[in-house]
Amino acid sequence: MYLSQGDERILNGEEGWALAKAMKLIVTLGELGGAKKLISIKKSQVAGVSYKTAGEPTLDLLESLAEEDVKARTRATLNPAGMDLERWREMNVPSLFAEKQLRICKAYEKLGVKASCTCTPYLSGNRPCYGECVGFSESSAIAYVNSVIGGRTNRHGGLDALSAALVGRVPLMGYLLDENRRGTLLVKTGFKPRSESDYAALGYFIGKSTKTDDVPVYSGLARASKDELKLLAAASAASGSIALFHVVGVTPEARKNKQILYLDKPRSTIEVTADEVRSVYSELSADAEPDLIAIGCPHCSIDEVRQVSGLIAGRRVEGKVKLWVFTSQRVFSEAERKGYVNIIRSSGGDVFKDTCMVVAPIEDMGFKCVYTNSAKASFYIPRLTNNKCQAGMHPLAECIKIGTQKA
Repeated sequence: MYLSQGDERILNGEEGWALAKAMKLIVTLGELGGAKKLISIKKSQVAGVSYKTAGEPTLDLLESLAEEDVKARTRATLNPAGMDLERWREMNVPSLFAEKQLRICKAYEKLGVKASCTCTPYLSGNRPCYGECVGFSESSAIAYVNSVIGGRTNRHGGLDALSAALVGRVPLMGYLLDENRRGTLLVKTGFKPRSESDYAALGYFIGKSTKTDDVPVYSGLARASKDELKLLAAASAASGSIALFHVVGVTPEARKNKQILYLDKPRSTIEVTADEVRSVYSELSADAEPDLIAIGCPHCSIDEVRQVSGLIAGRRVEGKVKLWVFTSQRVFSEAERKGYVNIIRSSGGDVFKDTCMVVAPIEDMGFKCVYTNSAKASFYIPRLTNNKCQAGMHPLAECIKIGTQKA
């Protein structure tokens, strides 16, 4: 693989051991992926932020890197932390967890990675342009950036995304190349989605039904909104690691270049009916009644916060159940200005930023069962809590109705 003089200088340790290790990782990934060279990037997003998933080894590594006074060379932002960085006490997050979490975020900030703490950085200023190559590492953001925006990123883990941010370089391979972005699988949607969670169920089903390198092409979704595609992207990335899909007539590459759909013809075809969608709801169901209604995986857009406020207005969160909405710092500020946060709080719910129900230590916060409209959250919650917490997927309107009563 060709390396520039600057790449070689970093790799040889002339700019310190930290950048040398970062470049070594990037080069190794490029060699494994058959890349011929590295390219520069201006934007990156780093996962592996919550102490729940990062743990002590990541904390130790970050603090040792921070001591070297190296800074990200890209516009770099963080994935959600394990708590609202300001209101973690109100979430009942254990103090030891909070102390470790704050140290992780402080170390990242010393490295020049902004603690915006969202899985939707494209809604908070870190949005790639169409065709721009970036280094993102949150699975739903990867799928959304590639598919809905038309930016270009490969699947990055937290460590190699951080390395890419520090050296400002990624290997030119995979989904950065035109030939790997063409559709391989035709998905015929033989049903009409009735709610946003139907899109999540569709994505979940396709993720389970495909190979890792498949690029699905969806037909029959001409009315899909960006928020609905966000849920689809998150679900298919969770159940099947899908990093790119196209929606005929909707997503930019499918609109701008019809040739993107197939090299010749689809490798295979799947028709999804209402029966398959119902099977996902059955799989992602919970036996218990919820003690938490959680909306915002991925983080809510301003339109989604508005929808929640409209559905909860005139109702009241009652009993032992809590209703929490999760979003980014930027969207929270806008929702607060527009009065949506006040409506939700005055009805007994709450809006938190920086975190979500998946990466928060909910099993240590008193919760046993979560209802959500997210297939991704329903999939991960039992797995990341060692089955200490159940999860069930329902449409947003149904979630609000279950968790509230008429005032």
